[in-house]
Amino acid sequence: MRILPFVCLFLGLVGVATAKVSDSFDLYILNRNRTTINGTLQHNRRRNTAKLPVTLYYEALCPYCMQFITEQLGPSMLKQHRMRFTDLKLLPFGNAELNPSGNVVCQHGVEECELNAWHGCILEHHNAVESLKLISCMMKGKKNRLDICGTRYQIDVEDVRNCKETRSVDDILKKYAKESAKISFRGVPAVALDNVYDADESEKLTDNFDAIFCAKYKKKFNKNLSNCPKNITIDTK
Repeated sequence: MRILPFVCLFLGLVGVATAKVSDSFDLYILNRNRTTINGTLQHNRRRNTAKLPVTLYYEALCPYCMQFITEQLGPSMLKQHRMRFTDLKLLPFGNAELNPSGNVVCQHGVEECELNAWHGCILEHHNAVESLKLISCMMKGKKNRLDICGTRYQIDVEDVRNCKETRSVDDILKKYAKESAKISFRGVPAVALDNVYDADESEKLTDNFDAIFCAKYKKKFNKNLSNCPKNITIDTK
């Protein structure tokens, strides 16, 4: 099991954890490390395809978030074509918090807030596949790579640019703040699988996401996904 320094730890105030639960999510705390998320994570649902939901809590300049998205989540969803078997929810807020004035303060400074907001605009205006392509590409650097990534994947990003240029960072990120405040994670990246956040499982997912996703899918739906990692023992409690 990974040691805590391999996540970007939450170092801010605990007050943000009291944010109001939005209409789309209801949370039930099972214990301090395990949270069930019962809500609508509906993205590009294909009829008759069983879905195993994935929710990622992250921030744009956390090095471990960058590594997880570019080396684990992105390859699994895009290269191994797992996207049609999941409802993917990305929440670009991470360890940020709201100050007494209600403004977003990010762990890695103003630049991270700006990048989180770019990600938020991507998620508002593009489907899950396009969003992950753009965000995974952007997470390969610490600067805004929207135009580079849009050109690479031939995705029109004018709607994203308009979103970011006509709205404040606080306005874009407020819904991600509310949703991220509903669970208490040790640090980011934090991953909830099948609408459940379990801190220990989240740490394992950041190392072996595709293998665990395959094993959990097999256990729940009795179906083997293609090209799953071999010779990796996974505890599917």
